[in-house]
Amino acid sequence: MSRKFKTVLTAMIVVVLTAIYVVGLFLFWDVFNVENTLDELINKDLYGVEYSPDSSTKVDLTMSGKTVSEEEELLLTDFFTYYYAGLGALKPEKISRFYEKQVVCELFDECSLEYEVWLAKQCPVDLTFAECTVSLYVRRRHEVQRSEKVEIELLLSSESGYVTTGRHAIVRGEYHTFVLNRENKDLLIEEHTTDRPSRVYFEAGLDKVLEANRLTQSDLAYTFFPKYTAPALEMLKTGISAVKFPAPDTALYPEPEFDYARDIAANAAINGFSGNGAFAEYDENDANFVSRCIFEGYIPMDAQGDRYDQWKWYDEEVNTERKKTGCSKSWFDREAFYKYVLTNSGFGLAGCETSAGGGDIGDVVQFVIGGKAVAEYMITGVMADGDGNVRDYLISNDRYSSVSLLSVGCAGFRVLHIAGYNTANI
Repeated sequence: MSRKFKTVLTAMIVVVLTAIYVVGLFLFWDVFNVENTLDELINKDLYGVEYSPDSSTKVDLTMSGKTVSEEEELLLTDFFTYYYAGLGALKPEKISRFYEKQVVCELFDECSLEYEVWLAKQCPVDLTFAECTVSLYVRRRHEVQRSEKVEIELLLSSESGYVTTGRHAIVRGEYHTFVLNRENKDLLIEEHTTDRPSRVYFEAGLDKVLEANRLTQSDLAYTFFPKYTAPALEMLKTGISAVKFPAPDTALYPEPEFDYARDIAANAAINGFSGNGAFAEYDENDANFVSRCIFEGYIPMDAQGDRYDQWKWYDEEVNTERKKTGCSKSWFDREAFYKYVLTNSGFGLAGCETSAGGGDIGDVVQFVIGGKAVAEYMITGVMADGDGNVRDYLISNDRYSSVSLLSVGCAGFRVLHIAGYNTANI
């Protein structure tokens, strides 16, 4: 037998044995629980294995609304317990244990939690909290036909008390939708969508990075996402690090006839003012909410001029008639309100755009992406240094109360100063 023949025969035997090994591995993967064994060998936590958050933050969590199974409730409450425990200690917890392997939402949630923790560390005050109450209200539970999946929609509300400041940050209702899958024995998260700001701004940053590479999310498989999530996080962090709060030129502020009761307006925003039931909700309900709070601060509705010059609800008085000539766009639309503040003269609200450091309680912050306002809040607290320079704001709207502006995660914003109002006719 020649040496060349022996070499070829040996190579063939190696290939055949390797093929048998690989096929056998796939065939007996579940039978011998190979995946879990490998996970345990590398000390990876598995959902269902006894484990508790590293954080000492106490999270008191309840669930109500539509009925869910005990297993579904346990998975969702555990997920949010870990999430808020990580926020409380400003140390991201291992939330990957709640997901199926290689699902994109796992990357998004881990990145948004990392981003949120980093944002909290940028604030001029300590945002750690020792305890937090979280309420999950299940709006809808839907079993996906011919599958082992269930879709659950819920609203999340929470209240966290910061250790050093004694302030309380409140979430009045975040939307979350989960698709849970028990196809692989353990019930795990397959999909998760939410309007939580850290997640929204992270995805916007990721889309921007992908666009620069002439890609979209639908172009990528799971294994390629980490190549772009890290640059997206760095881009967002760089943007926040560049945020400055320069002092305003107060000489440019209008001098109206009557003052604005900014304390009353801010308290209405902090407490989640809901009015008398006459105010309906809009797609941009944050702007609607802020307008209602400004109105509470004794700024009169402006029914003068044509509908493009007005700032009012349905009619000059709050009512439910919804006249065609009634509710002005500036009341519930962010961009229309911005234009109204800049252009209104004569009767009604007197205000102006000011520098990032020119805000006072009762003033308005609009977050801007691509030149368009994407969210609106009222300033309900000012964080300043020993020299009186603004370092951050506490902001509130219909969904969030007394949260740090920096912790929201959007670097682009404008501040609208509400000075008061005039009664002179145009």
